[in-house]
Amino acid sequence: MPRGRHRNPEPLHRLLTPSAVAGVSVTTAVAAWLPAETLTLRLLVAVTAAAGITGAVLMRSWDRAAGRRVSELARDRVKDEWRTEERIAELESDLEEARVLRAKLDAKLRAKRVELAGLRSEHAALLRRYATAETERASALEGRRLLAIEAASPSSSAPRELPPVSEERTAAGAPTPVGYARANAALAALARRGDRPSAAPARRLAATVAPYTPPRRSAARVEGGFDFFGTQAAAGTAASQARAAIEAVQHEDLADVVGEEALAAHKAESTARATRAGRAALPAVPAAPAVPAPAGDSAPEAADAAAGEAGEAGEAGDAGQVIDLTAHDETEPIDVARLRTAIS
Repeated sequence: MPRGRHRNPEPLHRLLTPSAVAGVSVTTAVAAWLPAETLTLRLLVAVTAAAGITGAVLMRSWDRAAGRRVSELARDRVKDEWRTEERIAELESDLEEARVLRAKLDAKLRAKRVELAGLRSEHAALLRRYATAETERASALEGRRLLAIEAASPSSSAPRELPPVSEERTAAGAPTPVGYARANAALAALARRGDRPSAAPARRLAATVAPYTPPRRSAARVEGGFDFFGTQAAAGTAASQARAAIEAVQHEDLADVVGEEALAAHKAESTARATRAGRAALPAVPAAPAVPAPAGDSAPEAADAAAGEAGEAGEAGDAGQVIDLTAHDETEPIDVARLRTAIS
């Protein structure tokens, strides 16, 4: 509280002047009843009139000041109302502009989302196409590898030559009575050799146990190679033509994906690998040994087994190679982080 305010409070300050004017007027009016002289009465009446006029003027001045204050307050209130209305109108216009801008941004965001969805679908389609092309490429490489293995191994589809005509077999390959007799003599010799008492075997030291190795699978024997009507050659020609057409289509698809130069380089590399595999596998085929007449069927079996071992060697040599499916990857990378930043 400021100093001296308790001495001159606001209500007392407002009532002091009117109270003084009223007190002077009442005092002079009462004093006019006491003296009997005319001059004194006139003076008291003049003082009373002056006090009344002073009070009237003071009240009028206060009234005018109060009116001015009220008018100023009313004017300030109207100004505040106008300012408030103008501010409200500005805020409403800003709100409308913000709504329009928000609608535009929503439309842009929706368009960006649609574009992003399209890019994602295109990317997925490219990935699927690339995976399909790589699968076809791997299939083509596997087919070439198998063809190289088949080319390196002796042809098993060729018709087997019949053994020459001898005392044991006829021109058709059927055994003769002489062959049966020799086979019977060989079996009797084996039986006599088994009946002989054998000497006690010498005592041998125990050998170490060799590790288990899986059995080798021999090449399948083709039975019957004679073509009576020439249908097998025609079927083989049709199959080779169909295979060539399929390989041509696959090569075109691979050329569309990885390019002509990469496909030509890969063809040259595959051809060189197949040639090396054929050269390495051909010397491994042993010549058919000369066997006695009773064991006439063992020569074709030995030849087939040797061919199977050579084919397995070539296949094992090619199977150890790793096929790189991503050597010619030309997929365009997409900056997903930049797209997400643009969306957000």
